[in-house]
Amino acid sequence: MKAVIENIQHFSLHDGPGTRTTVFFKGCPLRCLWCSNPTTQHFGAELLQKTDKCLRCGACAAVCPQQAVHMVPGSLPQIDRSRCINCGLCTSSCPGKALIMAGQEYTLESVVANIAADMLFYRNSGGGVTLSGGEVLAQCDFAVALSEECRSLGIQTAVETSGYAPYENLLRLSSVTDILFMDIKHVDNEEHKRLTGMDNTHILDNFARLLKDRVEPIHVRLPLIPGCNDDDAHLAAYAALLAGMEGNFDLEVLPYHRLGKNKYEMLGREYALGDTPPLEEERVSHAVSVLRAGLGRIPVLCTA
Repeated sequence: MKAVIENIQHFSLHDGPGTRTTVFFKGCPLRCLWCSNPTTQHFGAELLQKTDKCLRCGACAAVCPQQAVHMVPGSLPQIDRSRCINCGLCTSSCPGKALIMAGQEYTLESVVANIAADMLFYRNSGGGVTLSGGEVLAQCDFAVALSEECRSLGIQTAVETSGYAPYENLLRLSSVTDILFMDIKHVDNEEHKRLTGMDNTHILDNFARLLKDRVEPIHVRLPLIPGCNDDDAHLAAYAALLAGMEGNFDLEVLPYHRLGKNKYEMLGREYALGDTPPLEEERVSHAVSVLRAGLGRIPVLCTA
């Protein structure tokens, strides 16, 4: 069994307790305007260009079988993404490591071995493994098998998901997952579609169904994005929607950041939110207050 993985990040301190290893799956059906991991959106390997490391030697252009790299005097190599087939030949010939590939195929055994190497850190910190993305459920069979292997080794697992997948897949993965994070980004269907490329009907339906089928808590996450879903009217509607649902869950607010902006440049893509600044602390506190007022008994967390 194999999957395309963007990265396996060791010694993570987020998305679950303790010291963690995060496995970033490649491929996602959503295209969130603020996505901080654009290198996980597409399913295949992708070429990244780190311009600050480029030696302008021309080795990449010399080996490209598609003639997708063009040398311009006095400038950086220009990559024609429409011609590039992500074969990776340029990356192996680049002496400055300015060109790298995001994503490669892993076997289940190789990922398990990679994870198991950190067993001591999990035990000493109460940590474990987090499956992230991209969308983990887009490669569901592998994710389920990996979670089962972790469980057999006594490793705690956490999963981050948008919930945009067949319910049967969400339920399968939930049944072998200790900690489940699920994003609900906007309650208005049309606005959700504008912001993410997909409507939210399927996500909300999956969430409502999973609340009935999962005993352990579901940790709902709201990425709080300026100008997208942080206005008081939406926050009140968001709280009202969740307050009307029965089940074991809480809410975590994730304030917007721009940590992934440089990845768009490396992919030769434009970042949709441009220079949008992070929310001020006072605005985040106000948003949390609005949500808490509407949610009552349901815990609302914010680590910012």
